[in-house]
Amino acid sequence: MKNNKLPQGFLASGLKCGIKNNDYDLGLIQFKQPYRVVGFFTSNLNVSYSVSLSRKNIKNPIFAILVNSGNANCFSHNRGYQDTEDIVKELAKKLDIGKENVLIASTGIIAKKLPKSKITKNIPKLIKDLENSPKKFAKSILTTDSCTKVISKTISFGKKKVKITGIVKGSGMIKPNLATMLAFVLMDADINLGILRKNAKEAVEKSFNSINIDAAESTNDSLFLVSSKKVPLTKKEEKRFFLEFQNIMVDLAKLIVKDAEGATKFVQLDLKGAKTVKEAKRLAEKIAGYVLFKAALYGSNPNIGRIIAVLGQEKIKLNKNDLKLKFNSFAKKNINIAINLKRGRYSWRVYTCDLSPEYIKINAEYN
Repeated sequence: MKNNKLPQGFLASGLKCGIKNNDYDLGLIQFKQPYRVVGFFTSNLNVSYSVSLSRKNIKNPIFAILVNSGNANCFSHNRGYQDTEDIVKELAKKLDIGKENVLIASTGIIAKKLPKSKITKNIPKLIKDLENSPKKFAKSILTTDSCTKVISKTISFGKKKVKITGIVKGSGMIKPNLATMLAFVLMDADINLGILRKNAKEAVEKSFNSINIDAAESTNDSLFLVSSKKVPLTKKEEKRFFLEFQNIMVDLAKLIVKDAEGATKFVQLDLKGAKTVKEAKRLAEKIAGYVLFKAALYGSNPNIGRIIAVLGQEKIKLNKNDLKLKFNSFAKKNINIAINLKRGRYSWRVYTCDLSPEYIKINAEYN
């Protein structure tokens, strides 16, 4: 892991608390002082207790984010939300902060009771092990992922240096409108909260809201963005910063697709010539999630009939003289596909993958 120090103002840790037997499953990010956090959550109506609590607390200044993997903390028992509050209260007590100043995220199996005592028992060690590195924390948030996913970049503005570190997990139940993913983006640029929220919303649309592995949406998706505001920027520097920020968000999203469950191919799909941006995004997403299209990708079979069929399903009447398709070999590991409808001037880019027998095996055995 290159550039493996966190931005100014943050510490992190991770350990094995027994949720996933002998694997990292509990992580913590601590802020050196209270910072405001921008958050994005799943649009699924059956959310985890962790999402419910974080949605409530995120309006407050935040000191810490607690994360567990291996258990979704969702739809398990009548005291699920109370147990979540108890865990947060215990962490707050040990950090000498208010329970309303803590966020929590969970990922894993739905409808299994979260082992509260295993978490609370390990909170002191979690705090003791805090360090200026994302390495152990990145391990603690994984489920079916095959690797940790961290991107750090230092941006220089003359003598000033700004750092962004993004840590994500996710490899299945991935569709637009976030995914079965947790994401933590930390930075030390002095950015106004409203400006960060505005730019983050745009970046999320082009990154995490534009990936599709299996068209399945989770109950737990959470994305947190926070700045320690240590390094002041001019308006010109801020503009460049957000260009770099958006690139990092896209690269983090690509890491999720490249590690998709059972995937053998990574696909960049550009839908062009739509009447509106909304139409371009909708059609690109539908093609990217179309099971027959994804199966053709796995078989290295450039069956354009799959694309024509899903466009017709979406009520797009095609003129065969106008539709233009461009792609490299479906036998490659990295495939670029461009579809031009010639209906208008708008376009959208999404990232997807093939669908393999290994994906079915992984999810048939997941419990």
